Amino acid sequence: MKSLYTSASVGKLGLALLCGSFLILQSCSSSTRSTYYPYGTTSYSAVYTPPSWAPASGNLTNVRYYYLPDCDAYYDASNQQFYSMSNGAWISSGSVPGSCAGTDLSQDFVVMLNNTTNQPWLNNSFYQSNYPTRAYDAYGNIVVSHNLINNLPQGYAVIPRAFNENTNDVIFVERDPSGNIVLNTVPMSNISPYMPPESRGYYYGGGYPSR
Repeated sequence: MKSLYTSASVGKLGLALLCGSFLILQSCSSSTRSTYYPYGTTSYSAVYTPPSWAPASGNLTNVRYYYLPDCDAYYDASNQQFYSMSNGAWISSGSVPGSCAGTDLSQDFVVMLNNTTNQPWLNNSFYQSNYPTRAYDAYGNIVVSHNLINNLPQGYAVIPRAFNENTNDVIFVERDPSGNIVLNTVPMSNISPYMPPESRGYYYGGGYPSR
């Protein structure tokens, strides 16, 4: 728009009127919000406090929602509430839901959802399909058998810990025989060619499904 209105014939008043005429479509400020794209990042950002059980990898302050595939539950970092199904309805709770009873969330696989997502539990069938329980187990074998983690010492266990839709990375825990751990990230694009063909249309298989 700037290139169309640089002529000296357009004065300050004209620019003000022009800005006002497009107010509904676009603010004259520099703040914008992008539409949803699978695996995409947007110019919209906010600051959320990650839960203590989230893997400390990358910048999680713009991640609002987490999906817990093994519990079929969600966590909203904006209000520190879990969302789970109970008697046919979605309920919120400040404590870990019963579906996650006996689960150590600091070790369980989690999904950091795209930062344009809103109330993902209302589209739960989508996330159930794209992140089936234990489907992530294949990641560890793939990265080891195809040497996708450089200089991995012998004897180290490689455990998938999380997937970040915003960066399209799978986060792994590397644990040595003594129990010491480090985190490593591998792009999903490196893993997906080795996933079963039937899974490639889903997030856990590296595909790009529509919303």
